[in-house]
Amino acid sequence: MASTATITPVPDHVPAANVWDRDFFSYLGELEDPYQSAARLYDGPGIIWATSGSHGLPCWIFTQHKLIQEGFANARKFSSLRGPLTEAVMDPTWKLLPVESDAPYHHYYRDVLRAHFTPEAIEAQSAEIQALTDRLIDSFIDRGSCEFVKEFAEIFPNAVVVSAMGLPQESLPQFLDWEEKAIHGKDASEQLAAGYAVHDYLEQFVKDQQRTGKAASPLMESILAGQMKDRPMSQDEILGIVYLLFIAGLDTVFSSMGWIMRHLAMDQALQDRLRNNPHEIPQAVDEFTRAFGVSAPSRIVAEDIVFEGVPMKKGEHILLPTYLAGRDPLAFENPHVIDIDRKPRHVTFGIGSHLCIGIHLAKREMKIMLESFLRRMSNFRLPDGAKCEYHATNTIGLDRLVLEFDPA
Repeated sequence: MASTATITPVPDHVPAANVWDRDFFSYLGELEDPYQSAARLYDGPGIIWATSGSHGLPCWIFTQHKLIQEGFANARKFSSLRGPLTEAVMDPTWKLLPVESDAPYHHYYRDVLRAHFTPEAIEAQSAEIQALTDRLIDSFIDRGSCEFVKEFAEIFPNAVVVSAMGLPQESLPQFLDWEEKAIHGKDASEQLAAGYAVHDYLEQFVKDQQRTGKAASPLMESILAGQMKDRPMSQDEILGIVYLLFIAGLDTVFSSMGWIMRHLAMDQALQDRLRNNPHEIPQAVDEFTRAFGVSAPSRIVAEDIVFEGVPMKKGEHILLPTYLAGRDPLAFENPHVIDIDRKPRHVTFGIGSHLCIGIHLAKREMKIMLESFLRRMSNFRLPDGAKCEYHATNTIGLDRLVLEFDPA
């Protein structure tokens, strides 16, 4: 495997053939397309020990679809509890719920949220989401161009969640700044500081509602009244759910939107097909989310095991990159080709009990976005000579995407 200078000694139980002595996120940024960068790992083992993984710490990385699927599905071997990679940038006393929980507690946390994220609940929000989409497009449609990331993608999913939680819309710029630093801060100290700012704000937000007895929204009403099996949720549990809703999923949704729109801007035939056949947009969203996974969720080895012939020790961290799962040539024929007739079974939203609770909201947001851009613009495209500007951190996302178009 490729080699650079190792900082952290490799544990004795890690087979030499599985040691990958590179910085993972730097590796993803070496080519113009991070998906092509990541795809080079298919030439090596399905399980690697990266000497510099998330936040520069060593960890296991699964590189094949079938192994990543098992990592999501097998909670007995691979726990969702907090591990060292997250602790590097987050106060260890905080909880991210329901994500950082295992059975049986995970079930109760999800139950608190479930009714607000069903297909029927999301359908009831569609008019509001459509109105937001139109307002954002109105702000740049007459220019014939936009910077998609800053003018649409960053704002859109954040504004939807802010509304659902009953947070003040006028504070959205501050929320976006905190989220940017918490997720993509230049170092762990900046990320941690932004996390404290978010945590302190949300703690007061929760306390104000408890003091007045008036919830800021139906979603918050359910959270504040949340029950475990035989007791009310604790203050830490309430705040853990609120914090996760505020910060998780927002980065993944807007990052996915950027890659989708970049691809369509370079594929006029597909753009025209979807414009003329909008009923095919939901199946296109399924293929886009297969091909443009952006996150690398983590798990913890729950007990000493030998998995696929590789010894692993309890407490070791694992990354499950969805962008590797979705482009695995062992799982998908011509995986780098976008084929909306493929009807893929993928793991971009997770699998099993930890299937992303916001899956229906994310898909609806992408559907409305695509319908609106295709309906209101013709021939959206990249400017001549445009370069792909992206980051590869906890998610891989575009930093800038200029689109030119002709108003329909």
